[in-house]
Amino acid sequence: MRESKKIKYRGKPSEMLESITFEGYEIKSLKHGNTGHVLYCSPSKEYDWEGCWGMDLQTAKNNVTKYKQHLAESGSVPG
Repeated sequence: MRESKKIKYRGKPSEMLESITFEGYEIKSLKHGNTGHVLYCSPSKEYDWEGCWGMDLQTAKNNVTKYKQHLAESGSVPG
């Protein structure tokens, strides 16, 4: 029988970067350990306004703007 080959994980841990404040909302950012991509967390309508990670800062800013409009229309206070 063949012995199973041990695989050593070569990925690095993800690194939290400085948050970006846009229109009073904090957009979290991190550098992904395996891919090196910078990801941004912003509220997404598709996921009922929960935080969603994506690679595009402009999309994150647009999501924040839509979220603020949603809060203004519904009269909700974020919290």
